[in-house]
Amino acid sequence: MVTVIAMQIVGAICVVIGIVMNLDPVGFNERIFGKVDKKAVNQLAALRLPIGGSTMAVGIINLYCSLTITSGDALKSILLATAIGFIVIGATVISGKVRGFSDDIPPLPIVVLSVMTAICLYASLF
Repeated sequence: MVTVIAMQIVGAICVVIGIVMNLDPVGFNERIFGKVDKKAVNQLAALRLPIGGSTMAVGIINLYCSLTITSGDALKSILLATAIGFIVIGATVISGKVRGFSDDIPPLPIVVLSVMTAICLYASLF
């Protein structure tokens, strides 16, 4: 039961974040990076749309699987895979700073990814 609830929480959060990314990609970027150069606003917004779509896809996969899969082991495997995916995404966010593409590591994505990773790991390993 914990796995189902964890999948639904993570799925709902991902869907909401993806929707926000797609409804207001410019505002979303500004909340993460601050004011952006006028020339880059549209390009960054265009990149935010598929990122938001991918985030929604992960959420929908988790929601769908939480409702249709009955095997506890299968649900735990999906949650563990989701956690690994979140770790990879977090690493790419951090790599922006390490590789010199941004001045700072944006805290909001790291916090959200860390919390969702913790939920997934807790539900999949215990």
